[in-house]
Amino acid sequence: MNENLVFLLNWVEVTIHPRQLIHSSIADPDFFLLKEQLAAELQLIKNRLFKNILLSKKQLKSILKRIVDISNIIYSYLNQLASAWNNSIMDSIIKSFYLYCLNGLEQAIEDFSMFALRASKQISITLYLRPKLVMEMKKYYKNFVVRLKKGDIDNDLKCVVQNGVYQLITKKGITYLNVEYCQNLMNTIIAEKDLSTEILTEILYLNGFNLPEFYLYCVTNLKNALADKSGLYEQLETVISEKDKLKGLPIVRKTKMLPEVDDLVSQLTQYLSEREHYILKMLKLQRVILQDADLSKPSNKVKINLSVAQFALFIRVQIEKGLLIKENIGDQFNFFATHFCTPQTTFISADSLRKKSTDVEFSTAQKLKANLIAMLNWLNENYNLSNYKES
Repeated sequence: MNENLVFLLNWVEVTIHPRQLIHSSIADPDFFLLKEQLAAELQLIKNRLFKNILLSKKQLKSILKRIVDISNIIYSYLNQLASAWNNSIMDSIIKSFYLYCLNGLEQAIEDFSMFALRASKQISITLYLRPKLVMEMKKYYKNFVVRLKKGDIDNDLKCVVQNGVYQLITKKGITYLNVEYCQNLMNTIIAEKDLSTEILTEILYLNGFNLPEFYLYCVTNLKNALADKSGLYEQLETVISEKDKLKGLPIVRKTKMLPEVDDLVSQLTQYLSEREHYILKMLKLQRVILQDADLSKPSNKVKINLSVAQFALFIRVQIEKGLLIKENIGDQFNFFATHFCTPQTTFISADSLRKKSTDVEFSTAQKLKANLIAMLNWLNENYNLSNYKES
């Protein structure tokens, strides 16, 4: 088998090289003989494959890859080295001959692929066939983009999906597995009637869309969801809930966009497990702190009659107005989270407290304003400040 492939490669690199064809001044009958030689060699390889049906998938992939390489060499003769022959009197004959060879090799690849269908899909598509196939895929991609634009989808997610699919379609060394994956994914998304961020995310989970950019998008959303939870217990509840959602997803396809990378559900489950472990450690640490003789007394954790969001904004107002020095802000929020609690939240997350001090809802600002006005009124009433004017 190997000797046949070596002979065929040598035949392509020497016998039918453009310089050889031009300098030999061969005629039409000679081209006919060359075509017969190619057909005979390919038939011989095919016959040997039939006799060696016990070849491993790895061996079959190697054979197919070498035939693709041979096709790509001839394709380079037809394009990159065209200047060596396209001005000769035989240019049309040479071009016709190379096209014959390329078509013959495509047929051979198709015939050989039946011995290992899955393995053949993992081999790069020939340079000869790639432009036509990519053009067809791009036409389909336009309809796919139109469908995404019509859906109620987060822009960041939309960009991740569009760019990911386009990069796979146009990548060097695209395989039939890549083409099959893109077609299936685009078909599934186009067929979805009510396309939203949540539905699209689930489709991507189920269809092995495991790009790093999508993982980063999902992790960012999870981080934001956790930051919105004031207490560690609430964060733990969110983590467990998200893990349960992932476990409940059915597996639609085993095919992944990036075969060498873990599927996204496994990656996110691992991330959530790490977050869960971290939160449990923090809870354990806080319990240890509370068991300390000094900090275990109720008087050592001050309860403030505000929500966590209002408390966060109250701290931010003091920082911005200079009542608290605008230095080591992280340490300041750590201090307030450690030594204060609210009626609803015993253990306040410092990260959540700091985030809520800048991500402020209008209703939160309204409620804090009412409290500040009430404080001002109290000062007016108790210290006769209503009619006082500073000189």
